[in-house]
Amino acid sequence: MNKVIETMMNHRTRRSFVKGNELPKEHLDQIIECSKQASSWMNGQHYSIIATTGETKQKIADLIREQAPGNAAHIESSAAFLIYCLDYSNIKLSFEIEGGEFDISNQYEPLLIGSMDVGIAMQNAALAAESLGYGIVFCGGVRGFAKGISELLNIPENALFLCGLSIGVIDEEKSTEKVKPRLPHEANVGYNEFPKSNEEVLKAYRQTMIDFAEARETKTWTKKFADFYAKPSGIEAVTKELLEKNGFVNKK
Repeated sequence: MNKVIETMMNHRTRRSFVKGNELPKEHLDQIIECSKQASSWMNGQHYSIIATTGETKQKIADLIREQAPGNAAHIESSAAFLIYCLDYSNIKLSFEIEGGEFDISNQYEPLLIGSMDVGIAMQNAALAAESLGYGIVFCGGVRGFAKGISELLNIPENALFLCGLSIGVIDEEKSTEKVKPRLPHEANVGYNEFPKSNEEVLKAYRQTMIDFAEARETKTWTKKFADFYAKPSGIEAVTKELLEKNGFVNKK
């Protein structure tokens, strides 16, 4: 197994970092460069990356601490917290250069295109960070605080804070995370046709995750997602407001 595949197969979310460290500039630059080399729709690169460190990173942790103490903890102790925005600012500038009028509020594809670009770029950053020996946490939950974070970081219209990535020096004494079992291929991999998942496959995986016994989980895998998607999430209203305000969808 080569080193790239070994790093990928050994991935786990690391939430315990040694506080007080900063990423060497060389490492931060390498992680960002790797992130930007990710594949992108038509090379449009529909994202922006904001690397937060020091006082700015601390302000983000303080902003969310009361309602999201777990996320605040890993952001605070991380060496850097990368903010990823779905961003059409450069596309808007392209319209201005070419003499056109930018408006994507009546289109569906731009949201999918931009979200896909962000996800691929973030995964490149995560892989680069892990290859350098750091731990990482993908943090989508802080999107519930997107208005405050947008004000703090001067995120403009035509851009939308989508997700954050904590990167830090792993605290090996506190780190208990193991490599999580994934869904079996029967559930989500098909060869020349759509995969044929069924209740028995998911029940077996549910038991696998029960046996895995992650301390953070209070529900079975099937119950967790049946509950989560049964109603709009707590950040639905914030997401809707920002999508409308920043010109991604028409107000309804």
